[in-house]
Amino acid sequence: MVASAVPDDRTLEMVRTFDAPPERVFAAWTDPVQLLDWFGPPGMRNTHCRLDLRVGGGWELTAEGRGTTRALSGRYLAIDPPRLLAFTWAWHEAGSLDTPREHETVVTLAFRSVGHRTEMTLTQTRFRDADGAARHRWGWTGTFERLDAFLRQHGDHPEGGDNG
Repeated sequence: MVASAVPDDRTLEMVRTFDAPPERVFAAWTDPVQLLDWFGPPGMRNTHCRLDLRVGGGWELTAEGRGTTRALSGRYLAIDPPRLLAFTWAWHEAGSLDTPREHETVVTLAFRSVGHRTEMTLTQTRFRDADGAARHRWGWTGTFERLDAFLRQHGDHPEGGDNG
């Protein structure tokens, strides 16, 4: 995986290759049942996920663990299966969807077929400062590790097998 703050230190770009086709990786991001299972860094457990997968549609996620409760939400900006997914991203104050949203960034995921694998490029823009980008780099790194493990465990059959 390549992780770097690109010339603008308020932008984060990360590239990760997964041993699954783009359709499979894209589905892991866009199916709420799958996303609930793997999303977030190690130590966090998702408790709620809602996706309205259409341009302008909203998404929301809550999680707990590591001594905290987190809530985040956004709106879909672009959806081009299985090549592109873009959405806004903001944490909620006090870890509750009922509280105001904090500073909003934009996340763009580009999926590129590399043989039978997928190269995924995440670009997150509009951070307030370099520290925000660095904290998100840490979170995305753990999140990608969980996605990789999820794809390996479930292969092409996310609903089948032992997913408990």
